[in-house]
Amino acid sequence: MFDRKPVRIDDRVAWFADVRHLLSPMAGVTDRPFRTICRDHGADMGFCEFTSASGLYYENEQTWRLIDTEGENGRVGIQIFGQDPDHMAGAVRLLKRRHMDVLDINFGCPAKKVVKKCGGSALLANVPLLEQIVRAVVAAADPLPVSAKFRTGWDESCLNYEEVGLLLQELGCVWVTLHGRTRNQKYRGHANWDTIARLTEVLDIPVIGNGDVVDGESYRAMVEHTRCHGVMVARGAIGNPWLFGQMKAVDAGETWQPPAFAEMCEVTARHVQLEVAQRGERTGCMVVRKHIAKCFRGYPGAAHLRRRLYEEETSAGMLAVLEQAARAGDPRVDVDDVPGVEDVAS
Repeated sequence: MFDRKPVRIDDRVAWFADVRHLLSPMAGVTDRPFRTICRDHGADMGFCEFTSASGLYYENEQTWRLIDTEGENGRVGIQIFGQDPDHMAGAVRLLKRRHMDVLDINFGCPAKKVVKKCGGSALLANVPLLEQIVRAVVAAADPLPVSAKFRTGWDESCLNYEEVGLLLQELGCVWVTLHGRTRNQKYRGHANWDTIARLTEVLDIPVIGNGDVVDGESYRAMVEHTRCHGVMVARGAIGNPWLFGQMKAVDAGETWQPPAFAEMCEVTARHVQLEVAQRGERTGCMVVRKHIAKCFRGYPGAAHLRRRLYEEETSAGMLAVLEQAARAGDPRVDVDDVPGVEDVAS
């Protein structure tokens, strides 16, 4: 239904022709369990948490633990960041042993701890070094396809996204993702979709739009405004994996039905179980909290439910709260308020 710009798709990623809805790599968020949940609800592709190339290069065990793709069903990408071309290339050679559909380079992260080491979006202010890194990564990855994610520039006085996009295309990237903010903006203000539209017009390879898509209507607005090949979502998906279903409904011209409260409880419970299975009891429960903080919004009493879930120290306790609330159909329910409900923690 959309007038998307025709693009040139590399033979190595012929499958990308049908990829429209992507989950962005996010530190501490896009682990295997969350990618699974999002894929269940319509994500065409997900990415691991973005990873330090130097950490991989030096065989840091904690860094390698973030590359959790073995046996994963569905399309998955791995994103790395760094400022040393040799470390980046060395990490890629090691990563080629792991399961992935694409290797992505992070030129977009605005975090101070990444930027101060001249990684992520800092490289937008050093295009010669950026070029060295891309050349090294593409050569080391061959025949594995390489993509890249970047921002519009370092700040408003240095909007060099066209230059960077054309360079990435020339050096062999199979697609690019543009976040419509500068590094200086971080996540403040509004994403400039005009930049995504301009880059889509300029490049022959697919451009993925990123920034401020939080529901079906904002997805529709971005695609209509930019004609981009697809959309990558980040913060909008935290606590809201149903966003991917909304986007698919827009593509299909269908009316999207929001999830019932019971379904939200069931999906959250599954997320708890998956995280605990992968990370262990304590860490798994803690990780889910950042999703719970943004879930159940719009329901009277949602704050009460979140508070009760935060008070639970075990996954069994969290699952019991979710089960009881789902059966009662009310976020404000307490254990003693639901007679006859079996405590799943027993």
